[in-house]
Amino acid sequence: MTTALTPELQQLRQQIEQIDQVHAQGLVSDALHQETRQRLERELVERLLAAPAARSGVRPGLPVWGGIVAFMVAVGGAGYWWAGSPAAVGAGAPVPMAAAPASAPHALGNEQMLAMVETLAERLKAKPDDAEGWGMLARSYATLGRAAEALPAYERALKLAPKDAQLMADYADALALQQGRQLTGAPMDWVRKALAADPKQPKALLLAGTEAFNRKDFAQAIKFWEPVVQGGPPDNALVQQARAGLEDARQALGVAPAAAGNEVLASLARLGGTVRLAPALAAQAKPEDTVFIFARPAQGARMPLALLQRRVKDLPLRFELDDSMAMSPQARLSGAREVIVSARISRSGQAQPQPGDLEGVSAPVAVGSMDLQLEIASVVK
Repeated sequence: MTTALTPELQQLRQQIEQIDQVHAQGLVSDALHQETRQRLERELVERLLAAPAARSGVRPGLPVWGGIVAFMVAVGGAGYWWAGSPAAVGAGAPVPMAAAPASAPHALGNEQMLAMVETLAERLKAKPDDAEGWGMLARSYATLGRAAEALPAYERALKLAPKDAQLMADYADALALQQGRQLTGAPMDWVRKALAADPKQPKALLLAGTEAFNRKDFAQAIKFWEPVVQGGPPDNALVQQARAGLEDARQALGVAPAAAGNEVLASLARLGGTVRLAPALAAQAKPEDTVFIFARPAQGARMPLALLQRRVKDLPLRFELDDSMAMSPQARLSGAREVIVSARISRSGQAQPQPGDLEGVSAPVAVGSMDLQLEIASVVK
């Protein structure tokens, strides 16, 4: 539940958003932006605190305070959105997820915001099982730059709502900020949990794309960021940052935006995993025997879509298949949704199977799978 906003408050909020937009476009100076935003924030806070419930002397209940705090958090830019595109910090460098400065996010209005947040925290003592309230409190502390209080609040909220993908993504973001804006480790664990709970969760997709971009896996970053751009309103801050990231990732891949469609799809058409030889068959293979690893459509034609050739001495082998390994321009991984991956040890060195060859065959897997485990454990009859 949130507080209803009067037309005057709506107008103030729109003015704050507008001054942020023109500043982001470089149309006003930092000084003018700060001065104007602070004036609007002061007026907004004063009007919020002068709401009927406050004027009557009645202490607002949790839903009302929660609505006020949520509104202020939204205006203040809660959530650690990027301060720039990946290119702004250099390919492979840690991408900032937050526009949060070292000090409190807004010099003006922080005392009023803090008073609201502390009131919300006090109210939660009477309602300790309110997951939404704890999540709101965590985001509010994060907006105020109080990570030491935000993280325990997130943890409390997640215990009460363990399947909330938005909470997981927000917690991952806060953890990353705490460890110097690095997503590796615990933050990415929570991003994966969020995407497992909701594969379309925008913030989790944004963070996953950031982590991939930092590893210079630009194709994977595109895969995460495209659904954010396609699924959200164009003026949403999250969508705008994902769009900026897409442009940087495509540029890093050498793909022009106008030609990005098919070429990016091709760059995303990959399969990967590990091939091992079963110990029981090890004596039946020689180190120099040829190993063919290939993918074919799960249905229809059996022509391989990608083929990789190695030696038994290379096993166990971490492999990756992509369109560059296609045997025909008309038959490529990017044209399939599901494939069957096979690994075969050929004594003769021929690609066609021969009796006595050793092989392992996967179940149908989706193109894009990168953790396939394939064991060569049977003999071709």
